[in-house]
Amino acid sequence: MQPIVSIVICTYKRPQLIRKAIKSVLDQTLRDFEIVVIDDSPDDETEKVARSFNDERIKYIKNEVRRGFVACRNQGVRSSSPDSKYIGFLDDDDEWLPKFLERTVGRLEERKDLSVVTTYAELRTKSGEKLPKMHGKVAEWWRAGIGNAHVMRKEIFTKDNIWYDEKMRFSEDMDIGFRILQHHKIESIPEVLYKYYFYPTVRGETLSTAQSPKTSSEDMSYYYRKHQEAYKKIGRKAFGWFNFFTGLEFCKAGKIKEGKDYLLRACMSYPHPRYLLYYFLCWVYPGSFRNTRLKIIKQKILRGI
Repeated sequence: MQPIVSIVICTYKRPQLIRKAIKSVLDQTLRDFEIVVIDDSPDDETEKVARSFNDERIKYIKNEVRRGFVACRNQGVRSSSPDSKYIGFLDDDDEWLPKFLERTVGRLEERKDLSVVTTYAELRTKSGEKLPKMHGKVAEWWRAGIGNAHVMRKEIFTKDNIWYDEKMRFSEDMDIGFRILQHHKIESIPEVLYKYYFYPTVRGETLSTAQSPKTSSEDMSYYYRKHQEAYKKIGRKAFGWFNFFTGLEFCKAGKIKEGKDYLLRACMSYPHPRYLLYYFLCWVYPGSFRNTRLKIIKQKILRGI
């Protein structure tokens, strides 16, 4: 069978979680797919889980030398079937609901002007507690990341030659989203069709590129340095958000002093209540940036601003 869509799951030392992720794909109502598991782990536990399903649609690839999350995503695309039309990404700690592929692939088949499709999400803590849903709306193309739970036309990689930047140590989704959406359209289906879990992301112990106190300031600012001039050309609103996003990432990594500088630049570039509030939080409650629950509450309160 020639799959219409290839699902890339990159993983590192999470055999207890990836079982759930793989099963959520196997349970899809759309059956015409393959799963490409790229295992960056040093042990064999993940391989045991992947092979335990005994499903020929699962293509398991183990790296002898650790390549890192961003390189693994590119590797997954390159290792996919040459016959598949679409590529989907699923993180090893998340799940898709049964109609996720039916709805996203169906939308891409129906709308030839669209290149990327995602859906709304149900947010959960690692213990399974429900948090407010993530709406997934794309207000402006220049602030839309592309990665987990996105399905896209494979020709973005093979024809347009847009790949994940393997120099990125974080914000890889934002980087590729910025480059793709300059020329392609994205849509978020207003249905909750996947579960996004908040698990601890400790550098060196998980595959995630999430920021941490150990992330160097040079790595943290790579995305900013790469796209600074492009955001300036788009306009004050875009450049203000660009500074705001960068400041938040520094603050979430515990680098409050540098985060303050970027948030101040955001306020000066494009005064906005959200930017001013977060700049204020830097001074009075810097710990709120690393508290998942407080982050969700803030986003819920500020959604309409």
